[in-house]
Amino acid sequence: MRSFPLFSLVDRYIMAQLVLPFLFGLGVFTSLGLSIGVLFDVMRKVVANDITWAIAGQVLLLRLPEYLVLGLPMAVLLGSLTAYSRLSTFSEIIALRSAGFNPIRLMVPCIFGGLLISGLTFYLNDWVVPQTTRQAAIMIKQVEDTELRDFKKKNIIYPEYHRITEETGDRREVLKTLFYAEEFDGETMSKLTVLDRAEVDTSRIITADSAQWQTEAQGWQIQQGSIYQIDMNGSFNNIRQFETEFLDISDAPLILATQCQRVNEMTLSVVDLCLDSLKLSRNEKRIRTLQVKKQEKFAVPFVCVVFGIVGAAIGLRPQNSSTGASVGLSVAIVFAYYLLSVISSSMGVWGTVTPFVGTWLPNALGLGAAALIVWRTG
Repeated sequence: MRSFPLFSLVDRYIMAQLVLPFLFGLGVFTSLGLSIGVLFDVMRKVVANDITWAIAGQVLLLRLPEYLVLGLPMAVLLGSLTAYSRLSTFSEIIALRSAGFNPIRLMVPCIFGGLLISGLTFYLNDWVVPQTTRQAAIMIKQVEDTELRDFKKKNIIYPEYHRITEETGDRREVLKTLFYAEEFDGETMSKLTVLDRAEVDTSRIITADSAQWQTEAQGWQIQQGSIYQIDMNGSFNNIRQFETEFLDISDAPLILATQCQRVNEMTLSVVDLCLDSLKLSRNEKRIRTLQVKKQEKFAVPFVCVVFGIVGAAIGLRPQNSSTGASVGLSVAIVFAYYLLSVISSSMGVWGTVTPFVGTWLPNALGLGAAALIVWRTG
């Protein structure tokens, strides 16, 4: 096989063939998703006079990036499948292969375009979608005169563990700190109870009416409470009341109560922050859920590359198919992929497989299927 420079005339020609079906697929899939997911509910609110047409339009625009993230991979699939199928139908693939182009070299424009769309999808998914989704929710709640609760208001519980080494040399985990606040208003924790077992020989129970996080001091300022010192034998050896006291405990309870409640509105940095706060709590299911969410930040955009390769691999096969057949096949592939994605992600959350495997398994299977098709195409 001959070697050809990148971005040659053939590459530019193939990329030009990809553009129109990609834009067509983007419009179809995005509008379909927006209609099913948002439009019907917004129209119901307009008919019921809950919101105005102006608010409805703003909500649709704010929710549009969320459905662009879903529509872009589907559009890449339809674009690559349609473009390469059309080239095969008119025997242009045969002509290019007779000139020395192997199947993988013919897929380079599609892979390059998939990488560009993946970058755009990552930007939308991590930076734009969390902000616009939250803003749309706030707008609806303001019109309905209800509160958008983006923090946990009651029963904030945070356990923290550490490992100890016994005389036998065995290591085991024991509770170090148990933080409990009965109420939270977004700034102040109320009716606080803390079990502190940081000391080896003694423990203490701290109760307080309120607590506020102090950023500069990196600790909690607690008011109106008592400290009960407990010996190893379980007896109280000291009880001290206080007006104001400084409590040297991390801000993990505050982070978990304020930033880790709405998973769909988290950026990658917030997911990392929540994982750092949860790493000592041993809440394994919650940790796995956030780990899956973190992996999805990368796996979802990479679907654009996977779909592009799959579509190109199918399209390179000798065939005589129409645009309608390409649309139907694209829908079938998308349905199968996202069904598998939901199942594998759930397995990652439940611990059947690791979060990494659960998130990336559909992409790996898609690339494997594409490689098999290209190999059989020859």
